[in-house]
Parts: sequence; C-alpha cells; structure tokens
Amino acid sequence: MFKNPEQILDDIIFEIQNVSEACRWYIRIEKLSELLTISKEDFFRKIYNFKTSKPDRENRNGFSEIDGDYLCEFLHYCLDIQGVQDKFAQAGLYFDERALYELRENFKFIVQDSLSKHNLDKDTLMLLATATIDFDDAVDSYISEKFELDFFVQRSIFDFMSMRKIQTEGGAEIFLKDYLNALIPTKILNLREITREFRDRSYYDLFGEFRKRPSKKKKVLKRENKELTELINYFELEEGFTKDILKKKFKDLLKKYHPDVNKFGLEKTKEIIEKYNRLVIIMNDSRVGSY
Repeated sequence: MFKNPEQILDDIIFEIQNVSEACRWYIRIEKLSELLTISKEDFFRKIYNFKTSKPDRENRNGFSEIDGDYLCEFLHYCLDIQGVQDKFAQAGLYFDERALYELRENFKFIVQDSLSKHNLDKDTLMLLATATIDFDDAVDSYISEKFELDFFVQRSIFDFMSMRKIQTEGGAEIFLKDYLNALIPTKILNLREITREFRDRSYYDLFGEFRKRPSKKKKVLKRENKELTELINYFELEEGFTKDILKKKFKDLLKKYHPDVNKFGLEKTKEIIEKYNRLVIIMNDSRVGSY
C-alpha cells in the first residue's frame, strides 16, 4: 500500500515512541529503511549522498537520541517534507536548541513573574540578612524558604509542553526536568542573575537605599591581597618590610636551595624565583615601597 511522506514520518515517530524512555531511544537501520519503504541498499546510498553535504557522523547500525538533529535532517532529505524537527518535538523525542532555548526563557519568566507578585516578608528577610555577611546569601535562603524550586521547574515544563502540544509517551517530561535541573547550578540558568531585580528591590524595601554593586576591581584587589598574604608568609616577612628586606630573604632562600649546594633544589629554586618576581610585581603595582 502506498504511503505518503507524512504517513511514513508518523510511522517512524510511532516506532521510536514505543522504545523511548525519558527521550532515550534507538532505531536500527534495518527498521528505518523498512519504514521508509526503501531497500537497505537504497538507504545506504541516501546516507552516503546525504553525508556529502553534512559533517560525517558514525551511526553504526542505527540512530539514537544523540543523533536526533542528524536523523531529523536526514528524514527531511529523504521525505522532502518540512517541520520534521517540530514533529519529533511534539512527539517528545527530540528537542533542538531553538526549543530548549524557549524552555529556558519560560523558566526565567516564571521565576521572575512569581517573585514580582510575591509579598515580601520583611521580618524574615531582615532576620536572614543580619545572620549573613552577603545579602545574596540571605536572599538565597529566603527564596528557598518561600518557594519550591521544583515548582518553577514543573510549571515551566507544563507550560512549555502544553503550548507545543508535546506528547508524554516518549518520557519528555523526565528529560526536560533533568535538563533544567542540570542547568540551574550553571551560568546558563544562574538563579542569582535571574532574580537580580527581586534582590535589588528587596534590598531597597529593607534599607531604603539602592544596593551598590561590588566592582570587578575590588574583586581583583581581594584576589591579589590573598595572594600577597601567601607570598609574605612564604618569605617569612614581617609587617613593614621593605624591598631590601625582601631581597635579602630571597637571597637567603636561594643560598639554601640552589642546585650548587642542594642537588635536589632545582625545582625549589625555580619556585622561589617565580614567587619573588610575582611579589615584586604586586609591590610595584601598589605604588608603595614597604608594607
């Protein structure tokens, strides 16, 4: 019986759905060629011709979810129909970057919208703020206490799947939940950045003034100050030391570990020279001659 390209695509999707768990699936080349109603020889011929214009990819004996983008493009090439990736997404089998970007943006919107409608519990936040040095740490605790992170995740997935009419048979909900939870600790879905407006507004509501942003320069100085302390301790310097005193300490260490007097001291000598040069640079950058 003759099948049109849309019917063939539906059959392929149905076959993959039957074996999919949390968007993890595999379809063998033999089964795919059968569903495409072409011989195995013709299938490999099409694969070869398709690869001439696409990056080479090893598919071994079939396609898995990892090859989702490749399979969708190959089916578009074979069947000459549009919207293959959208059909795979609706079936809950594969989501391209465009779809996942939409999910991430929906998650951000739901978090921000929920916080914008939230009545701030000033007493609780003030209590948390007085117990921490960093205000952001206090807000982190406050959000954890007032909201369930899983609520934001589940709500964004529900809206995303409803809007795109995504089927649940392939385990898309599990995959999307794992995807969001994996990104939340990263820069891609950094909760502090997503909730920046709420944090600034809360600070103003508590203290009646705008929050000052710590400058990048201060962070650099803090890092250098930590390094400076380590270097001072390394050379056993005391408060108020001068460059002359540093030079003497440097020479004393070299005499102790120089390979001419210590056959095992080559690496240590390199370390001493490297740390001395670094300390001199920091001292020169600070525009002072003693500490």
